[in-house]
Amino acid sequence: MLFYSGDDARAKSEVGGLIERLGFFGIDLGSLAIGGQLVQFPGGPLPALNLVKFE
Repeated sequence: MLFYSGDDARAKSEVGGLIERLGFFGIDLGSLAIGGQLVQFPGGPLPALNLVKFE
């Protein structure tokens, strides 16, 4: 799982496609203003999550 954000819709579409082609699941966090705050370390809620799935 990979998070991405940006202000350019076309660029985000290309990055999302690349993430998918590489075999990952991409999650679009929206604009840089919103997504940047979510993944900011320290302070954002997402960096502290362990999202690795073991089978």
